[in-house]
Amino acid sequence: MEKRVAVNHEEDKPEIIIKDKLNKVSKVDNSLLNGDFTNFSKGWTAFDLDWWNVIETQVIDQHTSTIKIPIDKVKELFSSSRRHGSLKQFARATNDTFSKFLASQVRIERQEGNRTIYVNTNIFDQSYIDDKDLTFVVQVKKSALPYFNDISNWTRFALEQATSLHSTYSKRLFMYLKQWRTVGKRTFSRDEFTKKLDIPKTYQPGNIDQRIIKPALEDLAPYFFNLNVTKNYGKGKRGRKLIGYTFTWKPEGKSTKDVGRSKILDETTHMYSILHNPNLSLKSKFRAVDRYRNLKLGTTQKYYEEQHPNSYFIDPEDTKRSPRSMLHRADLEGLQAYTIDTLINLCIFYERLNKEGELKADDMADLVVIEKRLFDQHVKNIEKYPADAYEPEKRTIAGSLINNLDVKDHLKDYKSDSIVGEIRRYIEQEFAEFKQGQDNRPGIHDLD
Repeated sequence: MEKRVAVNHEEDKPEIIIKDKLNKVSKVDNSLLNGDFTNFSKGWTAFDLDWWNVIETQVIDQHTSTIKIPIDKVKELFSSSRRHGSLKQFARATNDTFSKFLASQVRIERQEGNRTIYVNTNIFDQSYIDDKDLTFVVQVKKSALPYFNDISNWTRFALEQATSLHSTYSKRLFMYLKQWRTVGKRTFSRDEFTKKLDIPKTYQPGNIDQRIIKPALEDLAPYFFNLNVTKNYGKGKRGRKLIGYTFTWKPEGKSTKDVGRSKILDETTHMYSILHNPNLSLKSKFRAVDRYRNLKLGTTQKYYEEQHPNSYFIDPEDTKRSPRSMLHRADLEGLQAYTIDTLINLCIFYERLNKEGELKADDMADLVVIEKRLFDQHVKNIEKYPADAYEPEKRTIAGSLINNLDVKDHLKDYKSDSIVGEIRRYIEQEFAEFKQGQDNRPGIHDLD
C-alpha cells in the first residue's frame, strides 16, 4: 500500500511515494544481476544485501519518483533472522549502508540513431533519513532508470525469503538460483562461482565446501525442493581439476506464487522441503531446521535425541503452549480463521504425507482436526448457497465424506462424533498407501 503526495510540477519536482507497506516481491533486471551487480556489491555485508533487495523492490517501476520507506517496517522484516538494536541504531547502520550504495555505478549502452552511447553512472541520486518520523528516502538517478523501469527480462523472488537467509553467500546464491527457478539447474564455472558469491581468493575447494556450500544448502533447503550440488571436474596437470559446480532442484511451476499463500501452508511446505531432501544428512536437516526457525545450531538435534517427538515435523516444545503444537507452526486455535482454500491445501498436503507413511500419531491427530474443520466449512457453504450451487472439493477426505454420506440431503442428521470416527478410519486406511506391503501404521483410534 502506498500514498502519493502531490508536488508542484512547475518546479520539476518528482512525485513522492510513501510506502505504508513494503512491496513483497523483488523483480531484478537480469542484465544488472548478471553484470555490474557482481562488481559494485563486492564486500557488502548481509545487512547491505538485505537493504539492497528492499530498496530495489520498492523503486521498481516508479520512474523518477522519490520513495519514502518507514524504517520500522524494514527492521521488522530483518529481525526474523538477526537483531539490530534500537530503531535509531538501525537507522544509523542503514545510513552507513547507503553510503556504499551511493558510490555504486553501472554501465549502460544506448542507441541514438547510428551511434552507441556508453554511459557510466551512479545508481542513486540521493538518500536521507528523517530522524523525526524515522523514514528512509531514496531516489533513483535519472540515467540509471532503465535498470528499474519497464524491464523485460528479470528474476523474481520473495523479499521475505531473501532476507531470512543468514549469510552473504546464501543470499547471493539464492538470487542466482532463482534466475533458473523454472529450469531447476544452474551451472557455474569455478571462477564464476567465486566471483558472483564474492568468495575470498584464498579459499581452497575444501574451504568453499565447509564454509560456503554446506551452510548455504542448509539455508536454502526450505525454498528449493531437493536442492543438491555436484562438483564438475576436468583434466589438470596432476589429475582431476575442479572446474565448477552444478546446482539442481525440482523446477518451480511458472505460475507458482512467491507470496500470497497462508503462512501456515508456507511453513508446512518449507519444513517438508527440508525434511524430505534426500541429499542432506540427518544432521544437516536438523541444522537446516535450526536456520529456518532461527534457533541456535544444534537445538533441533538435541531436542530430537532427548524427546523423540511423535511428529514428522520434529517441533521443539514451546512451554508457553501445550507440549505439542499443531503443524510445528501455529496453534490449533487459529484454525477457525483459515480460509477454505487453505484448509483444502493443508488436507491435500497432509494426506499425501500420510499415504507416503510419513505422518506420526500427533500429525494424524492434527489431520483429523483439520479435516473436521474443512467438513464443517463445506456444510456451512451447502446451507448458505442454493441447491447445487456449491460443489465441495472431492480430493480430500472431508470432501469425499460430504459426497459419500450425501450430507446435502441430510444436514440435520449427521453427528459430529460419527464424522470424526469416519475421518480417522479414512486416515488409518490410507496410511502408507504408496508403500505397498507395508503396515507400520501407528494407531490413532484412541486419540481425543
